[in-house]
Amino acid sequence: MHRLKFLLLLMLIVASCSKKKDDYIARVGNVYLTKDVLIRMLPDGGLAKNIDKNYVNSLVSTWVNKEILYQKARQYHFDREESVRAKVADFYRDLTIDSYTRYYLHTNVTIDENEIRDYYLKNKNSFVRDRDEAKIVHVLVQDFNDAMAIKSALTTRNKTALDSFYRKYKFETAVVRRGESLGEIDRNIFETLPRSIIGPIASPYGFHLVEVLARYSSGSKRTIDEVRDEISQLLTSKKIQNQYDSLVDSLLRNANYEIKDENISTFLGSR
Repeated sequence: MHRLKFLLLLMLIVASCSKKKDDYIARVGNVYLTKDVLIRMLPDGGLAKNIDKNYVNSLVSTWVNKEILYQKARQYHFDREESVRAKVADFYRDLTIDSYTRYYLHTNVTIDENEIRDYYLKNKNSFVRDRDEAKIVHVLVQDFNDAMAIKSALTTRNKTALDSFYRKYKFETAVVRRGESLGEIDRNIFETLPRSIIGPIASPYGFHLVEVLARYSSGSKRTIDEVRDEISQLLTSKKIQNQYDSLVDSLLRNANYEIKDENISTFLGSR
């Protein structure tokens, strides 16, 4: 699955529209990177919000580099190599299989609340915290004045100002464990009262602001609400594997196929 995702991304990077568009994003010769192709290169098909401009610039630069190399390779007919054609055929087959299995599993794998609750109750001891944790909201900004303005807006709960900053910056809600953050930030997170606004704290990356929403001590149990997504993903993965195995077994029982072991032995002996 991971190999397929990598190959798909690689194909999207070198993919393009040969017809000229007035609103194209980039061009190499007479090959154009259109908005539609760029959208397919973005996470979740462009549905993700607050996509960083530097990330988009990186995708576009990568597309340009790949297209330049691709055109040069085609100039020397490397696209006609048998090994390349074989890899394309293998990729096409794997991608077709992947599309089918995704469809099959999507229609046959569901997780309900009762399954999540049962798993949680049977495995409560596996959700004990092994160190102090905190639920935080973190934002990183480059401008100190903006950092101070965000701190003021968070402190006063100024909705208008916060909405403006939410559109401009990426506020991340996360659960962090003691010792995982930068030293000064880590100390402040676990030594201040919940709902405290920490920062701005300067770092090589910019100015950090952290709002501590809650703290949890080592040895406490995570609630079902805290681990619902984790359990759902775990159960989904197990069901997907079981359904996949069942699908393959079912198809094998009804398929017209054979494996000639003697020819495998002959093949191995000839190497």
